[in-house]
Amino acid sequence: MFPLGSVLFPGMPLPLRLFEPRYLSLLASVLAQDEPEFGVVLIERGSEVGGGDARFGVGTMARIVSVEQAEGSIGLV
Repeated sequence: MFPLGSVLFPGMPLPLRLFEPRYLSLLASVLAQDEPEFGVVLIERGSEVGGGDARFGVGTMARIVSVEQAEGSIGLV
């Protein structure tokens, strides 16, 4: 589950830049699957970086369609 401060609407792209180790680990496990999908949920309280957030109970399934590696982070759509 990937918590964000913005909503992912079904059928819409959501470019992400990953740099936190926990999300790089999530990305590695998602890319190892036959279907590279993961859940995205809106943060109700707290922040995207560092954890400790409260999340809404409904989210959206996301599918990775491209991955680009940059220095210190990974971008995906």
